[in-house]
Amino acid sequence: MNKIITIVACFFFSGFHVHSQPISIDETSSSHMLSPIGATFNRIFNSRDLDSFYNKLAALKKNKKGVIRIVHIGDSHIQSGYFPGYVRNNLQQYFGNAGRGLVFPYGVAQTTSPPDINSSSNTGWNLGKVIGPGANLAGVSGFSLQTHATGATIDLGLQAEELGNPVFTRLKFFINNPSSWLLRAANNATSYFVKNNEVNKTQYTEILLENPANSFVLSSLPSITPQSFFGVSLENEQPGILYHAIGVNGARFEQYNTATLFWQQLPGLQADLYIVSLGTNEAQRNSFEAASFRKQVSVFLQKLKATAPRAAILITTAADSYKGGRPNAQLRLLNLSLFEYCTEHNIPVWDLYRVTNGYGSAFNWLSRGMMNTDLVHFNSDGYRLQGQLLFNAMAKGYNSYNGY
Repeated sequence: MNKIITIVACFFFSGFHVHSQPISIDETSSSHMLSPIGATFNRIFNSRDLDSFYNKLAALKKNKKGVIRIVHIGDSHIQSGYFPGYVRNNLQQYFGNAGRGLVFPYGVAQTTSPPDINSSSNTGWNLGKVIGPGANLAGVSGFSLQTHATGATIDLGLQAEELGNPVFTRLKFFINNPSSWLLRAANNATSYFVKNNEVNKTQYTEILLENPANSFVLSSLPSITPQSFFGVSLENEQPGILYHAIGVNGARFEQYNTATLFWQQLPGLQADLYIVSLGTNEAQRNSFEAASFRKQVSVFLQKLKATAPRAAILITTAADSYKGGRPNAQLRLLNLSLFEYCTEHNIPVWDLYRVTNGYGSAFNWLSRGMMNTDLVHFNSDGYRLQGQLLFNAMAKGYNSYNGY
């Protein structure tokens, strides 16, 4: 049986803090699944800038009002959905479930999809994403679908997860201008007209359903210009956590930096916390230049702060992986450079690389059945373990902030 550890040490705090119950933390199951785990390193360094976020969480827990929005941006490790999904489910179990958050019809785009999202279409679409020639078309999800056809459909549904059967009542569509669509949602007799807001051209169009639904069909209406779909936030009007995961296979800091439409739409997610998980793909290059890498990180963070000036930011280093059949020495240098950058600029950082024993540890993940044979990507068990480790680190920070 896994031992559940609850931190209960109490200290005196001023009235600024909103007291709530501590989060129970399971640290033995992760150590059992992957040894050695650097449990002492599984915490958030330079964490002072997360205090405002922890205070929002405590107020949410105490008052059971409001929504806290987390936006997790990354590469293929995030696109697969298992890593951010585990963090999302655990935060929502404790603080409340405000909805599934930002989703994209990955199946229609014929790319990796989180396991809880099913999607299909009656036609083919032109795909854009933050990497490659379609980068200028990619929106808030890191992707876009574009069509000239009238009646082209996007059929999207959510599958049951740990929290039960997911439903939504509020949809926030990120679409282009001009753009017009017909929405039909399960369990709703009414059809809804979805059109880009002329006043706020780069943000979302909101639809409030008369009944909760777990799937919808969106159909393009006649238009003289191409119609583009960038993603939709699925919400349920309940207090709690809304966790948006944005992941693109192969993505690097510099590619996000040049995706203009992505940055124009990102403010629409109204983030309270950004989590950034990038670096694996930069380390797959032939060489690593720390100065150039740090410049790209700096540009990314400046753009991130401009989208939500009051949002907290948490950086994560990348787990170990192989390159050319050997442990990736460039990834070790990159993670060290990223950690040093965060320390120099007092940016909260979670060092997954060091937590999981760093250089060469990918072989340990593989030997325990938690990594793919490419020794770069993990399987569902491996990503869930990473999600558990990140949730534990965040829970420790929250408990400490609240005096537990």
